[in-house]
Amino acid sequence: MTRTVVVAGVGPGLGAAVARRFAREGCRVALLARTESFLTDLATELDGEGDGLAVPTDLTDAAAVESAFETVREAFGPVDVLVYNASGAAWKGVTDIGLDEFDDALATGPRGAFCCARAAAADMTGRGGTMVFTGATTSIRGKENALGFSAAKFGVRGMAQSLARELGPEGVHVAHVVLDGTIRPPGAEPGDPATSLDPEAIAATYWDLVVADRSTMPFEVHLTNGPSGAIEFV
Repeated sequence: MTRTVVVAGVGPGLGAAVARRFAREGCRVALLARTESFLTDLATELDGEGDGLAVPTDLTDAAAVESAFETVREAFGPVDVLVYNASGAAWKGVTDIGLDEFDDALATGPRGAFCCARAAAADMTGRGGTMVFTGATTSIRGKENALGFSAAKFGVRGMAQSLARELGPEGVHVAHVVLDGTIRPPGAEPGDPATSLDPEAIAATYWDLVVADRSTMPFEVHLTNGPSGAIEFV
């Protein structure tokens, strides 16, 4: 089955790894983020595996998100899979973070996720699909001096839970992945033993969620660095 996939929030790390894995599975992959030059290069690379489409988008702009999904539909057809991977926040506590910085964290987190989920749900309701939301340790345990990031990740997780209840009966699998530890940055060699999460392995987990048996659909998957890393365990 050829699937149309939207990866929202694509950088050189996990977002790119997810896009590459899904392209290798024969998917048509639309890339949504702000940096046009990076998206264009990655989309060209993906064309060698499946189909890639660069759609420069400000995910905090509701109209821009709607326009982006229309672009995807025109090129690839209805959306079958949404991966929401965007996040961003100033790592500051309550006495240091500005209101604009806090608002930006919520705009990139739950607001952007809502805009993408609403657009994807229009395609998936009644015909099925998958939504995967990238979480973090702070999705379920607040961290000091990360007020905006914690609030945003809590919000995305709560929204994913609500979406799972609402859209599950419509055949839509909604999943939330807790990345409970550090992700190995691009270009870094894996340690021996490994002390950080492998983005390729995370991407494989995301694909497993897409092809999961509809009779047993996991909602939350918890990935941590393992016995050789800094185990977070919430």
